[in-house]
Amino acid sequence: MRMHSTRLALGALAILSTASAGAAQPLRAAAAGDQVPTALIAAPLPTDDESEPLPLAFAWALDPAQPLQAPAAYADISRSYWQQVDAAELQHGLALPLTASDAVIQLSPVPGARALSADALQLRDPAGRSSVVRGVDARALRDAGMPVSDGTRMLRTGASSTAGVYRLQSAQARGRYVVQVLEPNSPLRLEVQASQAQVLAGGNVQLQARLLEDGASAARLRTRHGDLGGEALLVAPDGRSWPQRLLRSADGSLRAQVRIPADVGNTQGLWELQVFAEAEGVRRDGKVAFAVALPTARFSSQATPDPASRQVSLPLQVAAAGRYEARGTLYASTTDGQLKPVAQAHAAAWFGGPGQGTLVLPFDQAALPVGFGAPYELRDLQLQDQSRMAPLESRAAALRF
Repeated sequence: MRMHSTRLALGALAILSTASAGAAQPLRAAAAGDQVPTALIAAPLPTDDESEPLPLAFAWALDPAQPLQAPAAYADISRSYWQQVDAAELQHGLALPLTASDAVIQLSPVPGARALSADALQLRDPAGRSSVVRGVDARALRDAGMPVSDGTRMLRTGASSTAGVYRLQSAQARGRYVVQVLEPNSPLRLEVQASQAQVLAGGNVQLQARLLEDGASAARLRTRHGDLGGEALLVAPDGRSWPQRLLRSADGSLRAQVRIPADVGNTQGLWELQVFAEAEGVRRDGKVAFAVALPTARFSSQATPDPASRQVSLPLQVAAAGRYEARGTLYASTTDGQLKPVAQAHAAAWFGGPGQGTLVLPFDQAALPVGFGAPYELRDLQLQDQSRMAPLESRAAALRF
């Protein structure tokens, strides 16, 4: 317990003290891809906030021979689609385009809808023949570890099935149903990508969706399946949603400039961009998730690095009470002047309300490799609002000292 208290005390000193040497200097101007709040918001704390009140700071050494890779933009690859249908569509026969054999079709009744037995549900191939190799009910799916609702049924077309438009039908359907189709063996896939993994409230995200086929060029794909069309939906963690207009680009992909609302609500969680796309003979749905942050704090325009101790003091402007964390990577120079990553550091503390504060990155806790020294560069500098689980600021290159 005494050792734990000592560590916390040392962390507090590292966070709350001001570097003993070095002059204040401005952070580098934000570059393309950086995220910097322009105005701050005094947001309330989450009702279930249990942030650690004690400050903490630590650092660890990196192997300079191992270059760091920037995370790539997240992309979702989909070989599936879903839709919600009413009883009349199932009674008439719901058209389901399939592009490969051995597809899986799952039907789930919406609460209040009639559960359908195996005998009451038929799936027919393009020639009108019954095309169910195997069917399982909700109990079997739960036994296999799938959390499905009562009345869910899953059908499989089998390895000998062919591509084309199938029909799912039930004369006994009553109410509404969710139908999901998965084609694990299909060469056709939808790629959905967002331009960034984090954005500030009121900011913008670029969305791209494109249909791809194994071994086929974009031109050949468009010749066979025509132009891709579709719809998109921005969905907040609290369930609110906003339709988005998709525009077709010259390369056949669908794109949208998505503006995030300034009022993002108080529900924590990731936001989603959902895409529902269709071309001739193929349907696909996909989604990407990203974080949206209320700008409750930011780095001030100055920082005070101490080349002797390798501490970096980072003043903050804070608009709302909460626990904030700074993190960054220190690059040091080799004898021939190359910069290599040698340490990473984190520092976090609770700030009780609007005003000024300081976090200090204690790179001195990590020993420098032999042959490395000044000048240094602070890269991948980030500010996190831990109370609201929100990424506030990021700078790929922040400071040289």
